[in-house]
This record gives sequence, C-alpha cells and structure tokens, in this order.
Amino acid sequence: MKIEIKLITTRKETAEGFPLIVEVAHQNVRRTKTLAFCMEKHFVKDGSTISQKHPDYDLLAPILMNLKIKARKIIMNRCKNVDDAFEELFAVDFSGIGFIEYANKLIAEMKQTADMMKKFDEKGANKILGNVKVYQNVVAQFENFAKNTTLQNLDYETIARFKTYNLSIGNSKSTINLYLRTIRAIYNKGILIHSLPDKKPFKAVFDGLRVKSYDSRKKYLDREGISKLEALNLSSAKQKYVDLFLLQFYFGGCDLIDLYYLKERQIRKGRVVFERTKTNSGNRIDLKVHPNAQKIINKYRSSDEWLFPWNKEKSSYETFRRAYQRALIYIQEKENIEVLPDGGNVAIKVARHSFANRAKTLMIESDVIRELMGHERDDVDNYYKDKYPEKVRDMALFEIISPFECLK
Repeated sequence: MKIEIKLITTRKETAEGFPLIVEVAHQNVRRTKTLAFCMEKHFVKDGSTISQKHPDYDLLAPILMNLKIKARKIIMNRCKNVDDAFEELFAVDFSGIGFIEYANKLIAEMKQTADMMKKFDEKGANKILGNVKVYQNVVAQFENFAKNTTLQNLDYETIARFKTYNLSIGNSKSTINLYLRTIRAIYNKGILIHSLPDKKPFKAVFDGLRVKSYDSRKKYLDREGISKLEALNLSSAKQKYVDLFLLQFYFGGCDLIDLYYLKERQIRKGRVVFERTKTNSGNRIDLKVHPNAQKIINKYRSSDEWLFPWNKEKSSYETFRRAYQRALIYIQEKENIEVLPDGGNVAIKVARHSFANRAKTLMIESDVIRELMGHERDDVDNYYKDKYPEKVRDMALFEIISPFECLK
C-alpha cells in the first residue's frame, strides 16, 4: 500500500497552479483526490508538502500534516484494499460543520501556524496574526446571523441580512465590503478543503458596495510636502517618525511592516532587497539605496540581525505603529503640511500614495512604477517580470526622490 501527496505537473497549469492530490495505490489499483492547487515553486517535493509562500499555507499545511499521520496509521495496519484505505483517509463527514465552528477552527489553526513560524520568520508570523485579528472581529459580528448555519448551507439571505444590518448602523461601504470579503474567504477555504459543493451565496451580495477608483482617490503629499519633512530637524523623539516616513517614500513607498522588519543582510552593496508582506505573490523588490535613505539607515542602525533596534513582537509593533500615526498627525498640524487632494490626516499609507503620485506626475512608465513598488501583476504580466534593466529602475527611483540629482 502506498499513500502519497503529489503535484500533478503533467496536467495543464491553471492560474492557481497544478492539482495537488493524494494518491492511494496498491497492486495496480489506485484512487486519487484533488486537495487544492499549487504552483510548482511552492511544492516541496522531498517533504510532500507546500512551502510557506503558498497563498493558503496557513490553512493547507495542517491539512497535509493530518493526512500524512492518517496515511502512516493505515499503512502500519497493513490495509490491502485501496477503497477501504481511501475511505478511512477521508472518513470525516464535514457536511454538517457549522460556519462559525469552522471559522473558529480556522482561526485557531492560523494562530498555531503563527506560533510555529515565530521561531524563524517573525514578520510572516505577525502577518498571519494580523489576519487573525481581522477574522476574529468579523466572525464575532457575523455569529448572531450565522450561528445555526452550516458551512455547506450558508446562503445569500443570511449574508444579505448581515449586510443590511451594517448599512443600518452607519458602517461605511468600504468597511462592509471588507467584512463580506472576509466571510467569503472563510467560506471559500472551507468548501475547498472539505470538498463541499459551492452554492455561490455571494453572487450579487457586493452590489452597491463597490467604490469607483475616482471616488476613493488616495491621499498623498506633493513634492513640496515631502520637502518640508526633509527639512525638519526636530529635537524630540518625533524626528524618528519623520525619518521613517521619508524612508518609506525612498524605498518605493514600502509598507511600514516591511521597513520595521528589515534585516541587516537585506542591505547589501548599496541596495535593499525585500518581499512585500501585503501580497502573497512573493515578488522581490530590489532598490538602489538613495543617499538620503542611507543617512537615515546609519542614524538608527542596530548591531544585531535586525536593521533597526525596535522590539519585533507583534504587540510592540502595533504600539509602535499607533505612536507613529499620532506623531505624523501632530507634525502635520504643527508644520502646516497639506494632504492632497482633499485634505485630511497624514496616515502611514500616505508615504506609499505619495511615491505613486510623484511617479505618475513625472510620467514614469507604469510597469517601472509597478516593479519599484512591488505591485502584483496579472497572469499576462507575469511573463514579463523584471523586463526593465536595473539601471532603468534605479534612474526612475532617483528621479522620483530627487529629480535634480544625477544618479551616480
């Protein structure tokens, strides 16, 4: 009896990758079951498992481990019948599992995965814990609407009642959209893993909640606003937050979490290399370090593996982020810095939007901007990754940061 987890690369590759299957075989009799889809680069052949870069690693990894444990028991019991082995491997009937029950189980598995990852990937673990926080909030609010609903029988009427309730209490369209996307993500994972039929309960539920890009224009600082921050030399601890905002801008509008968790080894030969945590694509961002950025790095550089000395625990990062946001608003008011296009506060994301706006104002090629900022590409674009030479990207980056300086 052989029970194996395989990636079937002989079939046509889909947008999600190749079929990831379990195969039960004995004496020329075999049965297979597709578990999910996986890119070839995300499959660990030696361990018959998936790498941490798989988009659903936090969900699939425990499932694969559980199947391996069951397979060992079946083989040790010297089972000779493929059908019997197959039925025992997938014996649990999940058709009656409650949606809230499954959601809480998923959250527990995500927490467990984050705890295991902390030993070797603090940033990745904290990303999962951030998702856990979102899931917990949404599930707690949805529980009164779906506490007696099974995962398989979640329907449009239940979701629509939840949507109507949130509209009635004044929640914004973007907030309700986030809630529904989270519920949909839980549902999709559940029916995928437990091989349940998809009854498509989310069809039309997002109607009226989509916000046109024109109506949700990103807040940004123009070159004058950035220059005001560059000219500041505060005697207080708030200068640290000014410097970090500028460093986000100099690093292609990178997210704070990627800056906070940079390691010393990621700065080499005048370049910074990292992957954007906010995506699951694993796209590598490779940027030349501008002299202004190097000054800030030198100012706060630590002496251990982390580039910056601040505590890397998730609670410490969240405290730091809150203090950062408060400091930005304080500095904005004191220095009379204008946020475009319609006013408002300087939020942490404004550094990213400022970089993008500055690049578009200078009419930088959109694909170059995408590479500098680590935006995800569609399937067609994936064939043309890194089509711009390093020097072209470096020149564009420096033009955005300081257009009157020559790139050395």
